[in-house]
Amino acid sequence: MFKKITFILVLCWLAACVEPFKTLSGKSLEKLVIEATLTDEDIPQKIRISKSIDKDDVSFSEGVDDLQVKLIVNQKESFLFEAVGNGFYLLPSSFRAKAGNIYQLIFQKTDGTKYQSNEQIMPQPIGKSKFHDLFSSRGIEQGGKQIPSNDVYADFQDSPTEKNYYTWSWKLWERQFVCHTEYSVDYYCNQNCWEIIQNPTWNIYSDEYSNGKLVSNKLIAQIPYYQTLGALLEIKQLSITEDAYKFLKMLVDQAERTGTLVDTPPAAIIGNVKNLTKKEEPVAGFFMVGSANTVNYWLDRKNVPINISPIGLLGRKPNPNNFGATFACIEGPTRTPQKPKGWVD
Repeated sequence: MFKKITFILVLCWLAACVEPFKTLSGKSLEKLVIEATLTDEDIPQKIRISKSIDKDDVSFSEGVDDLQVKLIVNQKESFLFEAVGNGFYLLPSSFRAKAGNIYQLIFQKTDGTKYQSNEQIMPQPIGKSKFHDLFSSRGIEQGGKQIPSNDVYADFQDSPTEKNYYTWSWKLWERQFVCHTEYSVDYYCNQNCWEIIQNPTWNIYSDEYSNGKLVSNKLIAQIPYYQTLGALLEIKQLSITEDAYKFLKMLVDQAERTGTLVDTPPAAIIGNVKNLTKKEEPVAGFFMVGSANTVNYWLDRKNVPINISPIGLLGRKPNPNNFGATFACIEGPTRTPQKPKGWVD
């Protein structure tokens, strides 16, 4: 079953951080939000703690930088996080999460208020998936229209010895040739440039009905047919704990009832982090750990019929300026001049 969850993407994939949805309504309200997923990957492990503020029907997020944050391993070993700005906290570079270890997040405000997550046990490593994609001329509903897409599927062997819970996410690099748009006029890039697009949906999966079996043709991503050129797709599969799955399942179910998570939710969904000083304070988000399998998949788009037109990275065809002016490709979360590792020329 293809479960999906739509949310505002503020993902920090250096740490595989999940952006939980904001659960505020009313006037001048604020709530702590935890974005914290630790993985067993050999990459920097970073989390974010922020305030979700809703004032006069305008919502925004503000990082909280003055916290003392630590990670407790197996109820005895402690690792301090370093504050690096905008609510982000980084573990020491030597830290590596391991399967079977117990992890708990604890942090404290300057006034002594203490917060603590429940304990999360890192799942066992998961086997590598095999991926393939099929072209669909009416793959995705967008703005009341059906747009073409490359649908990506996974085949993987589920473990027969334990219950397993999974999530999938992806990051896409597309060649970008327009680096600035002003008054509906486009300016081409004066250097190599790549657009970075991250999944607007998250898949979750339980092996309740497939325990120990080969899972085939699990739909994990639908990539809009932006252009005829090939693109690089990074796919991340996480094996997560049961309570992390249940939390994501609640978000999925609420999204199905309300349309999308951008809509104002009817009720707050609270995660596994509690205020030990003021127990009635709701804290949004979830601290989870996951065993990761991350692969690069080259989307060559050779399976697209010649009579199907791409939608364009701008959602339209470029409208170039008449003066020959160009713009630089500015490094940022959605664009980079740096050639991505695994790119095929």
